[in-house]
Amino acid sequence: MPVFKKVLYATDFSPLAEVALGYVKKLKNAGVEEVVVVHIVDAKLTGLPEGLDLIEKKTELMFELPENEARQIRELIDMAEDVRKELVKEGLKVKLFLKAATDFADKIVDIAENEKVKIVVLGAHGKSFLTELIVGSVSHKVIEKSKVPVLVVKKGE
Repeated sequence: MPVFKKVLYATDFSPLAEVALGYVKKLKNAGVEEVVVVHIVDAKLTGLPEGLDLIEKKTELMFELPENEARQIRELIDMAEDVRKELVKEGLKVKLFLKAATDFADKIVDIAENEKVKIVVLGAHGKSFLTELIVGSVSHKVIEKSKVPVLVVKKGE
């Protein structure tokens, strides 16, 4: 039986997240069959309600939000769909989550637990020591809170 049958891939759609996606694809050789793709939108910054499912509420958001914000949501959904297609092409099942949250790490860990994933994969941007000391980092908080292993991909890996 495969060790990592289901993996959560947390992405911010950055070049580093693309590198982490490469690791997710390689995990297929370790038995991964399904990938839960997660992108979190800052609820505080956007004014979106905590926990809002952007995919589920896509149509409503397109009519309710100002044009530039609706366009940004569409672009995020399109990027998530591109990731889905890329993983499906690799022969993997994919589930997408685009959620609004104030605490990115908590939301990632909650989804990981609810989806019963066996490993979390994400990129770490390597903030300065002072920045990390003051605000922390999503990857560090996920490592602290997660009940499953976390693969953190850093710059240059």
